[in-house]
Amino acid sequence: MEKNGISEYKVKGYKIRITTDGNYLVYSAKPEYNFDQDPLLFTELSSIVFKNKERLGKKILKFDELISVLKSIFMWKVLEIDNLPTEPDLFAELFIHKLIKLDRIIPLFLDDGVNEIYLDQMNAPIYVDHRIFGRCNTGIVLEEEEIRSLLNRLKLEHPITITTKKPSLKIEFKTNDFHMRISMDFPPLSPNGPTFNIRKFHRNPLKIVDLIKLKTLPSFIAAYLVEVVEKRRNITVIGEPNSGKTTLANAIDLYTPKHWRKIAIEDAIESINQTELGYKQLSIQVDSFESNRSLYTKTSEILKLLHRSPDWIYLGEIQSSEHTKAMFEALNAGLKGIQTAHADSVEKILRRWENLHKISVTDFLSLETIIIMKREILKTSFIRTIAEIYEVNANNLQIDKKYGFLTKVYDSSWDKKRTIDTIKEESFIKEKIDSIIKRDISFQHHVEKIKEQLLTVR
Repeated sequence: MEKNGISEYKVKGYKIRITTDGNYLVYSAKPEYNFDQDPLLFTELSSIVFKNKERLGKKILKFDELISVLKSIFMWKVLEIDNLPTEPDLFAELFIHKLIKLDRIIPLFLDDGVNEIYLDQMNAPIYVDHRIFGRCNTGIVLEEEEIRSLLNRLKLEHPITITTKKPSLKIEFKTNDFHMRISMDFPPLSPNGPTFNIRKFHRNPLKIVDLIKLKTLPSFIAAYLVEVVEKRRNITVIGEPNSGKTTLANAIDLYTPKHWRKIAIEDAIESINQTELGYKQLSIQVDSFESNRSLYTKTSEILKLLHRSPDWIYLGEIQSSEHTKAMFEALNAGLKGIQTAHADSVEKILRRWENLHKISVTDFLSLETIIIMKREILKTSFIRTIAEIYEVNANNLQIDKKYGFLTKVYDSSWDKKRTIDTIKEESFIKEKIDSIIKRDISFQHHVEKIKEQLLTVR
């Protein structure tokens, strides 16, 4: 993909185009075969499905099961078609997407380049946040029948009920091809009709060298953070929504030694499944903050960590007062790991924890490393960066400051020399400065190699 003028790439049966339209970028997806131009074939295949609908059985079929059973019903006919424009399997899936009335939105689900999908009200066009190109309009205005088809599919995936007393839902939709968290609101909560916000979880998460390439952080800060992880120091990543907190946390988390026992606690699984990469990792999914259920709460599971003997923990989205108190109980008991929380400055997160969640200031000493992420909104895109990094150190306490135990070791406005000098003089890993410099050089070489490979491909 190339960020200039027009870009094209393929996503499992669809051709994706990024174009410019005045001051906006436009995202469009075109199927490799358009059944609207061949209604007779669509009718014929639909008829085969209808005549054999008993083969769908009476049990509720999840999305992957539905695709598999439908293919078994009509695939023989697909294989008889001459000069297919794509592979038979993909052709069959394009038909199914059309059949279940999700054909216009499902390319957004399949595209690993799409981060988030938004619908603000009925009859309004969908827009997306793209990993490379930022915010893009789509021109897709879903009809009521399409929204109903999406909602029906979600009801088949999860036991949910929408009423005037409970006009919202927040669920995961996971298949072999995509993994998403969907939040939907309905009247009377959203007076202009159904709305949704869909957060995608990527099959190929960004690694730390990718983040260097995207200018989320410089290579020497990446090197510094790897040393912080290897020293097993707590890391708290804060930032506004969609600022890249989880992406950074996942990238850092991959640098833990593989023999560590790791436990991740999240309401929506956004951490990477590391077991298949050779790590020892236990993932625990709890009820969401918005859920009416309280069977598996984040608070109770965090407290159970004290009896599960983790070497490293991952706590996604610390939100409520109960979450915060449980997190600090775990950290003060000596547990180490990565946490994420919402705030746009270190002072605001500490004030909220102190004044609203009633956490003692002395408990903040267990935080150790605090990273502040920023999201800058440009004309047609976003830039997500590490804005600041603080270390918590009681030995450097400045009496004249409210939170005088904070030592800033990085600011995005600093040059490299100032950052290196600050780490060398004030950081709790100052003895690792030579390792940081060597790793910095290694990261630079790795990024350059990726750039050369991309140029070769083009």
